[in-house]
Amino acid sequence: MDAPLVRIRDLVLEAATARGTARILRGVDLDIGRGRILGVVGESGSGKSSLAACLLRLLPGNVTRLSGEVAFDGTDLLALDPAAMAAWRGTRIAMIFQDPMTALNPVFTIGTQMVDVIRRRDPGLPRAAALDRAETMLRRVAIADPRARLSAYPHQLSGGMRQRAMIAMALLAGPDLLLADEPTTALDATVEAQIVALLEELRSDFAGSIVLISHHLGLVAQLCDDLAVMYGGRVVETGPVAPVIAAPRHPYTRALLACEIGEGGEGRLASIPGDVPDPVAPPPGCVFAPRCPRAEARCAAEPPALRAASEGRAAACHFFEEWS
Repeated sequence: MDAPLVRIRDLVLEAATARGTARILRGVDLDIGRGRILGVVGESGSGKSSLAACLLRLLPGNVTRLSGEVAFDGTDLLALDPAAMAAWRGTRIAMIFQDPMTALNPVFTIGTQMVDVIRRRDPGLPRAAALDRAETMLRRVAIADPRARLSAYPHQLSGGMRQRAMIAMALLAGPDLLLADEPTTALDATVEAQIVALLEELRSDFAGSIVLISHHLGLVAQLCDDLAVMYGGRVVETGPVAPVIAAPRHPYTRALLACEIGEGGEGRLASIPGDVPDPVAPPPGCVFAPRCPRAEARCAAEPPALRAASEGRAAACHFFEEWS
């Protein structure tokens, strides 16, 4: 098997808050395969977006600890100085942000921002040639009248168009790793379906690896090759999408699936009782133990390691063999 493009080991992220130190990521282990799409799912507060921020090293000023290893094609991103890390952004790593209205600069036209992206890879390219390349990419992501859209400011485009422009900009960077942080969340259902269809079409043309962060297991099942389930700042289950969804080895994955397909009974939506763990005071044992219907005394006292299972899968549950 080929070595993964990105190998994450024991990734820890902590930040200072008014209530004390928040343990946002608590020893994350994860591989991102070459040319594969990894879906990362979990409730809000599970650490999904923080994981992407660590890969880009775009972190807030209150971060007090960032440790572990993020080996990108053999280079530890956490060991790079700020200037070297900046050179990786927009070249080898690109991101589609969740809300394009806050990610795009409101005082520059779409064309100017796309030209800036192009010139990071090709600094000597004339502006006219860069605009032609940008127009071609806007057309590729199905934006009508792309030449006119280059002169528009972000507020002059609809939400769907802004998201398409963000996707176009990320693809223009020609990255080895594309991070998509819930790229359809801010869109209405009709536009969301269009963006999903676009991503499905583009995946066959994009040669790099993609990390798709989402709440939506159905979307991940449709687009992704591999799946990582996060909870309480940890990865609790990983593996190829189809077998994980067909027979999850972690009770949290099972609970998420039950909510997705609506097993509440009597027409009710299923839900997971309780709350996500407080990052300032996480439970000492398994992070899911306070909400797990099958938790035992060992679960409350001893955090389970992410252990290998069959079919290239792994789960962080003391009793995952019983879930096969």
